[in-house]
Amino acid sequence: MSKERMTMMTDPKTNSDAVGETPDEQVLTDEVVEQESVVDEGVDVEAIEAEAMTPEDIEAHLASDACNDESRRCIEQLLQEVVEASESRQRALADFKNFQRRSAEQEQRMTRIASVEAYRSVLPVLDQLRLALDQDPSTSGEQILEGVRIAGDELEKVLSDQGIERIEPAAGDEFDPMRHEAMMNIEESEVESGRIVQVLQTGFVLGEHVLRPAKVSIAT
Repeated sequence: MSKERMTMMTDPKTNSDAVGETPDEQVLTDEVVEQESVVDEGVDVEAIEAEAMTPEDIEAHLASDACNDESRRCIEQLLQEVVEASESRQRALADFKNFQRRSAEQEQRMTRIASVEAYRSVLPVLDQLRLALDQDPSTSGEQILEGVRIAGDELEKVLSDQGIERIEPAAGDEFDPMRHEAMMNIEESEVESGRIVQVLQTGFVLGEHVLRPAKVSIAT
């Protein structure tokens, strides 16, 4: 055995340097080196994006000799599909706009029809009032009163046919600020404070919409 080799084996400092890293540390070092190698050999995204073909590049490629017949057919087919998809989208958009227009026109037409029917139903009431007012008040007082009463009944029926209902709370009912309007406070021993004493004017409601709240007096 040579003197140099004996020195390496017996010198603790030299032996420590020779051993260097533990097996686990060596594995970690190898992994880091391998990862660095992967990063160095990674894909250059910017270079790929720079090489991407624009529509003008595609047309130029189709016209060049480098594009064979099969590639040209595939590209032309893809371009045709893109054109067809764009045209289909435009047609669908146009159909949707036409549908919106027809729906709006239909809604307006139905509104006009409903208005016409409502006005038409009021005409008999007007006729009855005119008939009552045309009577001679000096000789036909009762007939005038009866004519007005009939006209009122007919008007009530017209409103009912349109879905309009009365708001007529009874004495002692709870006050509802959404359907009632308090006009005055009255001292009333027989009615609980804050409840309705009397209806001063009838209210009307159409579905959930209050056309006019009932005017009432409230007990104090």
